[in-house]
Amino acid sequence: MAFFAAGYFIAVSMDDEPSTVKRTQILLGTVVEIQVRSFDEDKADDAISKAFAEIKRIDDLFTTYRKGGEVYKINHQTDTIFTIDEEVYKLMKLSDSLWSLSKGAFDVSLQSLTHAWGFDSDNPSVPSTDSIKRAVENSGWENIFLLKENKILRRNTVEFNFGAIAKGYAVDKAVEVLKQSGMTAVLVNAGGEIKGIGDSWRVGVQHPRNRQTLLVKLNLNGKAVATSGDYEQYFEVDGVRYHHIINPVTGYPAEGLQSATVIAKNDTWADAVSTAVFVLGQVEGMKLVELLKETEALIIDSNGNKKMSSGFNKFLIKG
Repeated sequence: MAFFAAGYFIAVSMDDEPSTVKRTQILLGTVVEIQVRSFDEDKADDAISKAFAEIKRIDDLFTTYRKGGEVYKINHQTDTIFTIDEEVYKLMKLSDSLWSLSKGAFDVSLQSLTHAWGFDSDNPSVPSTDSIKRAVENSGWENIFLLKENKILRRNTVEFNFGAIAKGYAVDKAVEVLKQSGMTAVLVNAGGEIKGIGDSWRVGVQHPRNRQTLLVKLNLNGKAVATSGDYEQYFEVDGVRYHHIINPVTGYPAEGLQSATVIAKNDTWADAVSTAVFVLGQVEGMKLVELLKETEALIIDSNGNKKMSSGFNKFLIKG
């Protein structure tokens, strides 16, 4: 999910320190930035190219827009039982686990609702009550059954959208590529879904209502961070803000929070959990975080109040 505008800053390098090689591309519907610190700039640049190629592969795999994408093909499949790509199946299994843990708050089968609200277009708008009702009926993970040998059973015309987890997954895969290329100090940022290797990266979490203000500064220490918020993809009608994080039960944008930032071991998990927490709200969302291992959260409620999980404080940079 959406994080904050390039929400990090980097310590100044001294002359005897490695150079920082930085490149950006538009992928996954956002700006993806990769930074590598290395004494060998050519090797770093080659590693970054490989990492971008991996992100593009994942973008092509999970896109709901392009006909060649696996998820696009799944969404337009007419059979009830069919075989899907193994990689997509594995991410579905993880999504299934979090759907259960979050009591349905995290759900990757909401493409019908995303489409009804127009968040997959350039002109989102408030749909009619009947449109939302139909979209809810054609959504919901309870209609999906994961079978053996990468097969799934789908009831109704449920369609998938992995926007709540795919960027985090792409970040993790890119970091793997960079690590395999011998890089030991890297930072990958896909529209705010961020993971680093090395202990020298510092991340600033943007205030959900003031882009010029940082809520907190974090030392990732090799962890990943992601934020779901109501301030990246939204529109307003008569003073009411409608954002892209949909409550699977109501079919309307989730209420109660401005943002939910999650720190976890990997960005796939951080990305997905931040969405679940945002949908659940402050009380139930924090209960979920406290149940999960190696997972911490910072929540900003609708009034701008800040609440941290029990272990979030250890990542804070004071001052």
